[in-house]
Amino acid sequence: MTVGMVLCLVIPTGLFIWLMVALAGVVTVELKAAFGHEGTPGTATVVSCEPYTVGTGRSRRTNYDCEVHFVFDDRSKQPIVVDTVPEVEVGEVFAGVLTPEGDRVLPTGERGVWRAILVPSGIAFGLAAMAFLCALMTRSRKAIIWTGALGTPLLVAMIVAIVVGT
Repeated sequence: MTVGMVLCLVIPTGLFIWLMVALAGVVTVELKAAFGHEGTPGTATVVSCEPYTVGTGRSRRTNYDCEVHFVFDDRSKQPIVVDTVPEVEVGEVFAGVLTPEGDRVLPTGERGVWRAILVPSGIAFGLAAMAFLCALMTRSRKAIIWTGALGTPLLVAMIVAIVVGT
């Protein structure tokens, strides 16, 4: 094993582990909500999506602040209007859960699961791509094969998460 190959595999792996530990809290909450293990279940109807601009000049981008009318499955509770994810359209109806904090509604089911794994799979693919490029530069055949084999399923997961989760 060459030094180049070791560096191409160890540095991205270390970054990956550090990022996964850092993101574990956020991803765990969204996955639990998507599977219906956390939060209060109900049905959400999107009532508004207001655009707002962040940044200036070339770094300027438009985000959306969306709200839903959330009807609890438990009919003893009154419906509320609360924030939700920005990947929705006005009039859309979806099954969701109100987070334990009560500040937003997250989608459940297949859409919610894929949405929750989008960020981790994107980060993992980015790190695998970085390792792959490093392996190409050092011309380490084994590292190219390993990083390519690791990156390909991550790329597929990321594409499926984008298509299904948004």
